[in-house]
Amino acid sequence: MIIAIPTGVKIFNWLFTMYHGRVTMSVPMLWTIGFISTFAIGGMTGIVMSLPPVDFQLHNSVFLVAHFHNVIIGGVVFGYFAGVTYWFPKLFGFYLNEKWGRRSFWCWIVGFYVAFMPLYALGLMGMTRRLDHYPASTGWHPFLVVAAAGASIIGMGILCQCIQVYVSIKERHINRDLTGDAWKNGRTIEWSIPSPAPFYNFAVTPVVHDRDAFWEMKEKNLPNPNIQVQAHYPEIHMPHNTSAGFIIAIFSGFFGFGMVWHIYWMIAFGLIGVFATAMARTFNQKTDYYIKSDEIRKTEMERV
Repeated sequence: MIIAIPTGVKIFNWLFTMYHGRVTMSVPMLWTIGFISTFAIGGMTGIVMSLPPVDFQLHNSVFLVAHFHNVIIGGVVFGYFAGVTYWFPKLFGFYLNEKWGRRSFWCWIVGFYVAFMPLYALGLMGMTRRLDHYPASTGWHPFLVVAAAGASIIGMGILCQCIQVYVSIKERHINRDLTGDAWKNGRTIEWSIPSPAPFYNFAVTPVVHDRDAFWEMKEKNLPNPNIQVQAHYPEIHMPHNTSAGFIIAIFSGFFGFGMVWHIYWMIAFGLIGVFATAMARTFNQKTDYYIKSDEIRKTEMERV
């Protein structure tokens, strides 16, 4: 119940963002709509399970499994696919294949509902999780066959995504984003720089006067400083790359595994590793550098 109200607010937030907007049914928007609708259903079933009398009956049943996947796949995976598809041309400079993206979406969304909706019914019929077999007299088998068919359709969606990536890379020279404004009429300033973005992002620190800076820049016919090569650029302060976060994550994995299985030497090893890595990073004096004007200008010239 704690997360129900803010989650409901966010769903209306997303819907009102689309309301009266200029919605284009491209692949990122399809994933976004799939995300909102699926996540909303998962949220509503969560409200059902927050009621103690209902939860007493449904706890540890496959109803919970269906609810969990409604939230995680709808709220995480579909949203992730929307974001990856949307940002891909900015990251790599070319689009993901639209045709295979649509095929993947429809296989995923259809397969998901076919796979997990029967689990709600099975949970109400008393099927618990983690069963290695079940008697035929329960009447569960037809629902499980439908769920298995849905899982197969999801598998086809994953296959379509693999094909999408392959075709996109193969045809990357045809599907180049040459403008930086990959989805046309982008509103925010990241679309004002070339694709893929240079490692320092903006050659000139952007000055923002409006909420949608790039949109206002185009509406007022203002020059875009991020695509005009200048004779001189101010130096850009940059951090050095570091693997400290990754190393800490590895040691944290050892610590977590040791805590679960009561392996005390592994717990100590993980804690010492995390602390030592953090201390080494803390006392590292060479954490940043400056990109010189000539290097920035050379990079910008290569991108014109």
